[in-house]
Amino acid sequence: MSKLGIIDIGSNSVRLIVSEIHPSGGFKILMDLKETLRIGLDVELNNKISDNKLKECLSTLKNFKLLCDTMGANNIITVATEAIRKASNNSMFINLVKDDVGLNIKVLSGTEEASLDAKSVINSLYIENSLVIDIGGSSTELAWVKDNKIIQCACLPFGSINLTHRYNIENIIDYKEEAKLKEFLIESIKDVPWLVTGNFKSIIGIGGSVRNLSRIDKIKKRYPIDSFHNYIFSDLDLSYMYNLLKSKSLKDRSRIEGLSKDRADIIVASTSILNTLAQNLNIKEIVVSGKGLREGLLYDYIEKNICCINDILEYSLESILENHNVDLVHAKNVYNHSKTLFNALKEKYNLNEDLLKILKIASYLHDVGISMRYYDHEKHSFYMILNSQISGVNHKELLMSAYTAAFHKKIKSTFCQYSSIINRLDIHYVELLGLILRISESFDKTLLGSITITDCSLTDDSFIIKVKSNKDISLEIKDALKCKDLFLELFHRDLVVEWDL
Repeated sequence: MSKLGIIDIGSNSVRLIVSEIHPSGGFKILMDLKETLRIGLDVELNNKISDNKLKECLSTLKNFKLLCDTMGANNIITVATEAIRKASNNSMFINLVKDDVGLNIKVLSGTEEASLDAKSVINSLYIENSLVIDIGGSSTELAWVKDNKIIQCACLPFGSINLTHRYNIENIIDYKEEAKLKEFLIESIKDVPWLVTGNFKSIIGIGGSVRNLSRIDKIKKRYPIDSFHNYIFSDLDLSYMYNLLKSKSLKDRSRIEGLSKDRADIIVASTSILNTLAQNLNIKEIVVSGKGLREGLLYDYIEKNICCINDILEYSLESILENHNVDLVHAKNVYNHSKTLFNALKEKYNLNEDLLKILKIASYLHDVGISMRYYDHEKHSFYMILNSQISGVNHKELLMSAYTAAFHKKIKSTFCQYSSIINRLDIHYVELLGLILRISESFDKTLLGSITITDCSLTDDSFIIKVKSNKDISLEIKDALKCKDLFLELFHRDLVVEWDL
């Protein structure tokens, strides 16, 4: 396994992630650090990086480099974005960092940055037709993604820091300045023709501003899942938050629950960008991406040096299994059995393909909690699934997958705290899928892959599973038949397992 450091010198902050990359191409984030330096404000005011910011940035980069060296991340990718692109002394800065710190900075173009943002989203969400937006301190990157393909990219030369300064919206908002800002944003949208013709289903937001908005919205709604990734709020929610934020002074805004204090002065500008896009492009849904530029660089590195990511869900699940040293062969055996049983039951019990995805996640990860503790590992599996950024899964699917995995060990589940996400019908399907998983795990109880399911058939009163093996599988069959009573209760049929000797 190798380790990779990625440093992003942005207009608002300098960030570092250190990742452990497996030979298969999976990865694990080991460290994520941020220093808020506001280089973009220097460039906005003076067209260059000041001596003080230069010293702060060099000190931060030296510490990040030292941390990478200590953790064994000898390969470090360092990029810079709009503030460094625009700074008149950027060449001096780049050379100084190379000489004093030993890092080679690549200054990304706006379209390169937008493309990498889109790459992070494409590898973590299934996208029908969306506008990906990354609101930085000095620029706003846009990408049109359709069917998980990048159609167009653009970079607008403004962001939360420079708009805050230009329209004086850091503290109490003057409605005249706000009107000027809105007019400017509307005209800027017209400069990108494909924005108007894209007919986007949703905005996918990247970065700290969108995460802060989602945190405010979650607290307001008492939303029960912590994960930001693939959290969704509406254009009406966005409009409410914009009106809330702009109505308050900086001091009062800083007290809003969910809003980071170091972002309170620039949040109105970034929310205005997002709100104007949603209103003028008639986009009703805002999706939060927990991954951005740094992950885009990480995926780009993996694709260029290790493997292509063809199935984002499969890639994500295998990466989690590898990170937690879970038996991948057993996980796949259990899933294959589960899929066979699912296909035999789906028509009679109205089990659709979305439920098969939930069953796949639960089958792969039902034992992931063992990495924490074997005893009661189904409880740990529940927590770990619910708090994993599994690619291509919405929060409802994530929650149902966690419950399905937990159900394989007869955990007594309480669903009431998640009643805003799942309903009684969803719980019924969780019980059905959990029982399918429990039977399927029994068929691989000895971890030997001994059983092959040759046929499944439904009669008026029975579900008959025919299996074959060249080994003694009496233990597996006995364990599976412990589910007879529950199978009768949920599926209203007798469970029969026939061993073809």
